[in-house]
Amino acid sequence: MSLHPTVLTDAEAVGDAVAEMVLDRLRSTAGDRFLLGCPGGRTAAPTYRALARHAAAGADLSRLVIVMMDEYIVTGDDGTLRRVDPELSYSCLGFARRHILGPIADASHAAGIAAPTEVWVPDPADPEAYEEQIEAAGGIDLFLLASGASDGHIAFNQPGTARTSRSHVTQLGEATRRDNMGTFPEFTSLDMVPTHGVTVGIDTIAACSREVVMIVSGEHKQDAFARIAAADAYEADWPATIAVECKSPTLVADRAAAGQ
Repeated sequence: MSLHPTVLTDAEAVGDAVAEMVLDRLRSTAGDRFLLGCPGGRTAAPTYRALARHAAAGADLSRLVIVMMDEYIVTGDDGTLRRVDPELSYSCLGFARRHILGPIADASHAAGIAAPTEVWVPDPADPEAYEEQIEAAGGIDLFLLASGASDGHIAFNQPGTARTSRSHVTQLGEATRRDNMGTFPEFTSLDMVPTHGVTVGIDTIAACSREVVMIVSGEHKQDAFARIAAADAYEADWPATIAVECKSPTLVADRAAAGQ
């Protein structure tokens, strides 16, 4: 099944539209928690800003659980794998606290309403536990997705990743690492970018989500838009094409990404 894209004016318009989707699903879903799958980086940043604006206007986002897709890892002196320090700007956990949960919580408190408190991130020492945590919570209610510009990676799933893959530790390819140099300007040389990460798998995204929204913004994402819009099944050389095999998929892009 190929996706029919919704094309909006610019990245901010995309962010506004996706935030409205999040609010709509949140209001129509019962339960103590609403699991929102979130990428780090630039793509979904307008959506996160829009959610904070809604919180400032009184929208109740207290049930949100921010479920991050991945995290950079390092090897400790004892040989164990661990997440990078969340105080580092490129930490996905740190990104979630500073740019997703934090602004929403601050806006909620200012509006006098309850704020969300939870951020989940996979543990490189036990990736399988992330699967269990997500499944025990009933799955991800809405998963926001993003595609690598140059190689189609999704989360840290590299080209060639098996369709059946679940949460795992992976080596990051040069294209993925170069993409992240654009996201984090303090990476002034490739050797500064971590070489490994822990990530949800391709099948994690497809099997553990009720609905997905693939967000594609910017002229540099035209190849990504073309590949995802044309796909009718998962293509391992462009892992972001998994969106077409997910339940209730939506592709939202801005005019720059769509080449309009």
